Amino acid sequence: MDINIPQIVFVIINVVVLYVLMARFFFRPVKEFLDKRAQHVRNQIEAAESNRAEAAELLATYEEKLREAKDEARRIIEEATKQAASTRAEIEAEARQQAEQMLKRAEREIRLERDKALASLRDEVGELSLLAASHVLGQKLDLETDQRLVREFLAGMENTHVQ
Repeated sequence: MDINIPQIVFVIINVVVLYVLMARFFFRPVKEFLDKRAQHVRNQIEAAESNRAEAAELLATYEEKLREAKDEARRIIEEATKQAASTRAEIEAEARQQAEQMLKRAEREIRLERDKALASLRDEVGELSLLAASHVLGQKLDLETDQRLVREFLAGMENTHVQ
């Protein structure tokens, strides 16, 4: 085996030229393409992380708003319950007051009717007493004497009822 130096030199020159050409026309565009692709991937990762952080922030905001809405709803329900209880108590108190007023009015009317009935009964008893007395005595008394006797009789009856 012979070593052919010109052939080795020729191969080395070819390899160097091929390397220079490859570096100039192939490696540089490929490197630029790979660098651009890597930068694009980095930008997308940063955007995804930014979007994830923004989504997490929005989620926290919405959860806070939801919690506040639930608290507000709970507060409104409690307030409405208290208001309903207060209104119910007011209505019950008003109904009791109206019932008491109606009862007092009815008692007053009953008392007035009883007093009227007693007065009417007294008048009738007085007239009947005078009629019976005039029959017993056999004489008719004058109006003034009749009225005086009725008043005295009624005063005596009131005294006996009071005692």
